[in-house]
Amino acid sequence: MVGEQSFRFGPFLLVPARQALLRGDTPVRIGGRALEILAALVEKAGDIVTKTELMARVWPDTTVEESNLKVNIAALRRALGESPGEPSYIATIVGRGYRFAIAVETMGDGPDPGRDRLPTSLRRNNLPAPTTRIFGREAVIDSLRRDLEAARLISIVGPGGSGKTTVALAVAEKALGSFRDGVWLVDLSLLQGPDLLATAVAGAIGAAKHVPDVLAAVCEHASTREMLLVLDSCEHLVETAAVVASALLAHAPRVKILVTSREPLVMLGERVRRLDGLPSPPPDMVVTAREALSYPAIQLFVERATDRLESFVLSDADAPVVASLCRSLDGLALAIELAATRIDAFGVAGLVQQLDDRLRLLSGRRAGPERQRTLTATIDWSYSLLTQEDAALLRNVSVFVGTFEIAGAAAVGSLPVPQTTYALAQLAAKSLLAIDLDTTGIAYRLLETTREYCVAQLRESCDEAAARQRHAEYVCRILERGALEWTQRPARDWVAAYGPVLGDLRAALAWADGDEPIKRPLRLRLTVAGLALWNHLSLTAECQAHAARAVEDLATVGIAGTQIEMMLQLALAATSMFTQGLKPATRSAMQRALDIAIKLRDTEHHLRILRMKASYELMLAENEQATRTLQQFVEVSSTRDPSALPDGEALLGIAEMAQGQFPPAVYRLERLFERELNDPSHTRFARFLADRNVDVATALAIAQWHAGRPDTAARTAEIAAEWATASKHELSLCNALSIATCPILYLNARYADCERYVAILENQVERHGILLWRPMALLYRGLLTCAREPHPVEGVATIERAITEFRAVNNVAQLSYFFSMLAQGLIKCGRYDDANKALESGFECVRLGNVVGTLPELLRIQATIRALEGEWKRAEELLVESMSMSQDLGARAWRLRAANDLARLLTTRSRSSEARSTLTPVLADFSEGFTTPDLVTAAALLAALD
Repeated sequence: MVGEQSFRFGPFLLVPARQALLRGDTPVRIGGRALEILAALVEKAGDIVTKTELMARVWPDTTVEESNLKVNIAALRRALGESPGEPSYIATIVGRGYRFAIAVETMGDGPDPGRDRLPTSLRRNNLPAPTTRIFGREAVIDSLRRDLEAARLISIVGPGGSGKTTVALAVAEKALGSFRDGVWLVDLSLLQGPDLLATAVAGAIGAAKHVPDVLAAVCEHASTREMLLVLDSCEHLVETAAVVASALLAHAPRVKILVTSREPLVMLGERVRRLDGLPSPPPDMVVTAREALSYPAIQLFVERATDRLESFVLSDADAPVVASLCRSLDGLALAIELAATRIDAFGVAGLVQQLDDRLRLLSGRRAGPERQRTLTATIDWSYSLLTQEDAALLRNVSVFVGTFEIAGAAAVGSLPVPQTTYALAQLAAKSLLAIDLDTTGIAYRLLETTREYCVAQLRESCDEAAARQRHAEYVCRILERGALEWTQRPARDWVAAYGPVLGDLRAALAWADGDEPIKRPLRLRLTVAGLALWNHLSLTAECQAHAARAVEDLATVGIAGTQIEMMLQLALAATSMFTQGLKPATRSAMQRALDIAIKLRDTEHHLRILRMKASYELMLAENEQATRTLQQFVEVSSTRDPSALPDGEALLGIAEMAQGQFPPAVYRLERLFERELNDPSHTRFARFLADRNVDVATALAIAQWHAGRPDTAARTAEIAAEWATASKHELSLCNALSIATCPILYLNARYADCERYVAILENQVERHGILLWRPMALLYRGLLTCAREPHPVEGVATIERAITEFRAVNNVAQLSYFFSMLAQGLIKCGRYDDANKALESGFECVRLGNVVGTLPELLRIQATIRALEGEWKRAEELLVESMSMSQDLGARAWRLRAANDLARLLTTRSRSSEARSTLTPVLADFSEGFTTPDLVTAAALLAALD
């Protein structure tokens, strides 16, 4: 051959005319674009070749971004084996271009000196050389290689951008030595019609092309050969590809075929292997950089981001963000690569923000088929192959946010179910829909990138308004059915069936938002239909916002005084109580709902409102009124629905403790705990805003601690937190942590455990906007600081802020106790006057709310101040009064604390005998908790006295 130049540099030989690069006698597989760049640089070795020159040579007829050049330069450097710290073959001239920095020997215009050295394997395949690593496909590639030993036709099927071609080429590479007559790639993506398919195959394998019957010539040529044929990108020619494959398999017994397509060929003997997205960390997993890099999707992102921005390093802070990004891109290799190439423009956080416009973001791919250079082109390739009817259905189902069933697709597409069933199957076969199979049946979903593309197509059509109206009506019907089933189906089954509808409910409400009168009735229906779901998922703030909007619409729609208004007013009151505090508007909404429930004789809602009203009154320290409300609850439930009685009794136990009736409360709550707990998956879960089991355990833990059983109380409090966590009901968890778990672990001096639960509480109240319990998290932050610091100025300030917040939301039920703890912190800081003022505020709370349960503790702390001020006699009187009141109330915990202080006081006054006689019977009243602070103190005092 004349006119072929070759170039030698280092251990390499480049023969541009033969598209060959060798390292010694070993061919270096490298992509055509990268090879063209190398040739351009080598030909001008030592000179600067500008970026403009390189892009004009490599992409003469295409406008591409500079990122394409950078990516190919990076791939070329990898192929040449460049590594940090070693001399570089290619030097970057900042702002200008590149220069080949190694001496090059040009081998003249005579016969190609490298030709005879080209190994046989290079001439027995036409595979493009791999220039990048493959992530997460090792098992798939090995499995497909084994499939080739047992089958003659294998189809790799998956959505556009999933990496089908990459996997097929890797399998073909591994098979190079197994086929005597070679491995041949036929890229069908550039063929505009079926007529040239056989000709393309003939050209690849060397068969005659210019004959009347090309397919016959191909079969004749292959009949005696042993080869692997890779038919890449068959989806637009699937029927013709099936004809060619069938003929080859019939006439050439030693030929095997590997196909890539977005749908199978549907042939006898075809093995179909579907390619899913690359694995990413699961949504509920917060990963470090090291953990994230064990997932292929993250590995791919990081390598491509590093190609683009050499300084990029995945940090622990960025790892969860990148994981979220890769999940939202469905693990599609192409989408991840395209996103990573924009790392220099947006950074990690910016990429996530740009996902709302992902089809514009994910553009500018390196060299390759035009259909793979942007994500839009990749999806458009598949979309353009659809029939008009299938394309319309695909556009319509893009209104679904998550999975959808056949009935839903039929509803939004306004099609008969049989026609919809067939069309969905066809779309799934073409990899435009993913199939989810579970015990409930078959469901479909669009990959997020495909869905966004189809949403854009829907907007451009004239059908969007009608499709979204049909979607909203369908979601409404589903959730109305769910509200009925909520009283009948086990909780786990119910949430499994209706939890996935949440995204579609949000989308439907967003569409129905606005002032158009025609949308208001549907918006109201959607809001009411969603109440059970919001409650079950503890989405308190979200429910409050929609309920408030719906209540505003009531008058304009003309349904005041109906069951719909009752349900909305109840939801508004319940959610406002937790998200905005105990405001007069909340009480008004509650009362309005109660009036309608009584008028309609709606027992279920009557009971729900009464119990919520009692909770509201207890938190306002209106204990006598709360008791009367609970008596009404018991009366209604006894005569109309006895199944609700345990829920009322749990609240009665709390009311009894507030009024200092600890023994009756313990008896009531222990009986409930032993006999009345629900199965964790019972029907009507969180019927009264929180899980009954958690409510009972929470109240019982407090009662047990006051009754002098601190170890048992701690176990019960942790059980309450465990149950609430297992139920995945955040409102129940906030209640348990605020009322029992954090307080009791703090009282037992288990500060590390308490701090852990406080952190959980802080997270929950911020995530779900539960303003009512935010002061509790702040309070225990302050108390933990006070417990650990000798002069806790900051801790005291934190407790004061918490008390201010409690007052702001009117959650004043425990304020007397909180003031007692504030006083103790102030005493530790030496601020006795301020401590006295805090105690005065605590006593005032007792007087206003009849919260006598904390009175013994207030008296004890008041005695501490008197003793510090030298008023020994008054201090002794207060401690005796505290002990006496504690005994009357059945509050052994408060009695022990007062007895400890009194014994210390008597000892300092040289009255050791009295101190011993005071403390001995109190300590003997305990049978557990001997490692808790108060009992350790009592034992130490007695030991000193002895």
